[in-house]
Amino acid sequence: MRKFLIGLLFIGLVFPQIAAAGVYTPSTEELLKKIEQLSKELKKVKHQLAEIRAQQEEQEDVADTVDDLSEMVEKMAVDGVGRFDFSGDYRFRLDSTRAHVKGYWNGMDLFVPMQTAMTAFAGMNAATLGATLQPAMPMLPQDLQAQMGGLMGMWDQMSEKARMAALFQMMGSLDNEMRINLMKMAGVSEDAIRSAKYKGEDIDNDLLYTNRVRFNIQVKATENIKFKGRLAMYKVWGMETASVTAVPFGMNGFVWDPNISRRPNDNTLRVEMGYVNFVNIFGLPMWFSIGRRPTVDGPPLQLKYNYDKRYATPVALGVDWTFDGLTIGYMYSNPWPGKIRICYGRGYESGFGDAYDMFGGNRLDDTDLYGISWDVINDRELNMFANLQIFRAADVPNYMEFYSLLTVNPADSGAALKSMDYLQSGMFDGYQVGDIYHASGVFMHSFKGIDYFVSAGLSRTESNFVDPTGLFPGLLNGPGERKNHWGWAAYAGVRIPLEELNSKLGLEYNHGSRYWINFTPASDDLYLSKLATRGDVAEVYWIWDIPDTPLSKYGKAFMRFGYQYYWIDYTGSGNWMGKPVDMDDLDNMLNAQQFAPIDRMDNFYMTFEVYF
Repeated sequence: MRKFLIGLLFIGLVFPQIAAAGVYTPSTEELLKKIEQLSKELKKVKHQLAEIRAQQEEQEDVADTVDDLSEMVEKMAVDGVGRFDFSGDYRFRLDSTRAHVKGYWNGMDLFVPMQTAMTAFAGMNAATLGATLQPAMPMLPQDLQAQMGGLMGMWDQMSEKARMAALFQMMGSLDNEMRINLMKMAGVSEDAIRSAKYKGEDIDNDLLYTNRVRFNIQVKATENIKFKGRLAMYKVWGMETASVTAVPFGMNGFVWDPNISRRPNDNTLRVEMGYVNFVNIFGLPMWFSIGRRPTVDGPPLQLKYNYDKRYATPVALGVDWTFDGLTIGYMYSNPWPGKIRICYGRGYESGFGDAYDMFGGNRLDDTDLYGISWDVINDRELNMFANLQIFRAADVPNYMEFYSLLTVNPADSGAALKSMDYLQSGMFDGYQVGDIYHASGVFMHSFKGIDYFVSAGLSRTESNFVDPTGLFPGLLNGPGERKNHWGWAAYAGVRIPLEELNSKLGLEYNHGSRYWINFTPASDDLYLSKLATRGDVAEVYWIWDIPDTPLSKYGKAFMRFGYQYYWIDYTGSGNWMGKPVDMDDLDNMLNAQQFAPIDRMDNFYMTFEVYF
């Protein structure tokens, strides 16, 4: 390159002189100017050459970097890092809720005076009891007087529990005023009795804010084995407990294993699910799955929650519950795509078989769930999905023993102590109360972008418990009863796209019968699972997809506005203990309630959700 430039300079100086020989000879000054000009051009060419060389070196560095990165990615894939798939979401939610509590007798407050009276009467011999009740006898109906007369003849040979059961049965034949008079005869003050009667009232929580954060992970361990998991944090602004959403809706509001990550609680990041799928077993379209199951937000809830696809296995009308278990499944493609699964789960682990419970009585047994979930059709080309599921919950516990303080407001220390008192008294013998059988199904379809669904459920209780004292309720039974009950529910909805507004409009309605029972403690409804309601719930919602460019396959953001209205006809929605009582029959003292009976409730909510 240097020789080329020197030659170029020589030609530039000499050739013009040869070409002009005999015509013109330049002066020394002109030659010096020419040399200076060519020197400047030479420097410019050198500078350009330096830039070209620098660019070439930079490109070589980039190529080396690309090679290094390629090697790194390949190494990551070998080491396992490149197999991880991370995603997550954040949700802010605002709720504004109003509800009406019917007037009722509070069971916890009424229990103490009633127990005092019953214990006093049961401790008397026949002669003393007859003398004590004599002032009330003329006011009793003749058939009841005859019953009491026969009872006196056997009284001294009866056990204490049998005496109490007979007294409680007698109480059932009286009106409230007669019951109050009898308790007064046993030495109970009238004020203590009447203070257990609560007046109806309106309650509200104008604004409640919550934060929810979830992280999802998927990773392949082998070609056919994959782990999937989710961590979740869900809390109320300004609170580190779930108490503000636990009251007064009974078991629906309490935090326990099936909903520990699904109800607003504290700022702990918990494992909501973690399980392993083993597919292609024996080269067949079979799979095995075990762990904390993906059994929440099942169909058709993905429409309302604006999920991109159906998420969980079970139908939402029957199961919305994070439990531990396993599944064996088989996939088929003819005559249409579908799947069938056999499922098992452990609802409660009792521990050592010869252990006694904390109150010194008979222990609880394990509670297990068995079922079949069948995707009859799951055809994406037809936009059609249908599922049937059947399961049994065996050895369902009485939650008063299973979770001793579930029967009271956890913020009410006085009620909690009363709960402990009567459980420790030794009169309570209710542990496993029976089995619950359940069947539900859903059909979903999308027609010209309009999504719609219909769903139905059927429940059956098989009771094996009746309290001998007549004081405590059983499986969907009142005190002293042992009956089996059928319940049913229906659920329907539609979601309409509004593309010009980048939105979706949804309408839903559901109804549950008097004895309807399901397993939805992990429902995303803030206070009361609407699909557990013994009555009716109507809901309308609007989803606005924020028009912003996603930067990942999971990326999206939207807002959801909704309104729910509950018409509740019977008490105990979502609970399996106690007889569902008509809201119009709560004035009867023997229909006393453990939880405040809500008969009407409306809830407005707004969410801002970001998926990443």
